[in-house]
Amino acid sequence: MSRTRTTAALILIGLLLVACGRPTTVRRPAEGTPVRVARVVDGDTVELSDGRVVRYIGLNTPERGQPFYQEATEANRRLVAGKEGWLVLDLQTTDPFGRTLAYLWVGEQFVNLELLRQGYANAYTAPPNVRYSDLFLAAEAEARKAGIGLWEPANIPLKIVKIYYDAPGADADNPNGEWIEIINDGAETVDLTGFTLKDEGNHLYTFPAVRLAAGQVLELHSGQGKDLGHTLFWGLVGDAVWDNDGDAAYLRDSHGRLIDSYRYSR
Repeated sequence: MSRTRTTAALILIGLLLVACGRPTTVRRPAEGTPVRVARVVDGDTVELSDGRVVRYIGLNTPERGQPFYQEATEANRRLVAGKEGWLVLDLQTTDPFGRTLAYLWVGEQFVNLELLRQGYANAYTAPPNVRYSDLFLAAEAEARKAGIGLWEPANIPLKIVKIYYDAPGADADNPNGEWIEIINDGAETVDLTGFTLKDEGNHLYTFPAVRLAAGQVLELHSGQGKDLGHTLFWGLVGDAVWDNDGDAAYLRDSHGRLIDSYRYSR
């Protein structure tokens, strides 16, 4: 069976298991190398006994100082610290920081998937490493449905209406050409002070002191500008937030609880 057909079969099995509410397991591939985890760096990064720093493929956990950072790091530590594992690469093997990009199994447990299933990470699709992307998205959906970890609901009536992700010209040269719209879908004014908005990766925006009345819409542009009323600016220069090939937005309250999310693909 070809790699493409094998991957498709694994994804189908995983989705069926998730739909049935049973634990999801994925048999580790034959290709790979035995490793030992010497140190846990954070929720999605470890250092091996041979000195390599490994960044897990397909997920993103909170950074230091963000809500659930400690919980995600401890979850990763429980799964892998000091243990023997099986490391599997994909098409792109390193990131710009020189870290090895990989999938990790400890025994029969697929660590990347387990962190998503436990609610300590969001799915993060970064081509060309998409071998298990559909399965990771299903695991995220399972955790969100259960309201665990990052997916604890805030019960605040804000909704992400639309993401205008494809700015005219090169996105990084025109960050204000992309923006996100958020509406207050409730009956009372909502104070967004300290709320956060994040993409699949590590772009994070913290809202200033701003209030949104019932029915009002807020626009958050990615570039620089002077905040005026309900038109706000992320402040980026030479960079863009929203990936044109597909991304997700996560709106959270000041305690890190999920208010709403929005996922799109081209």
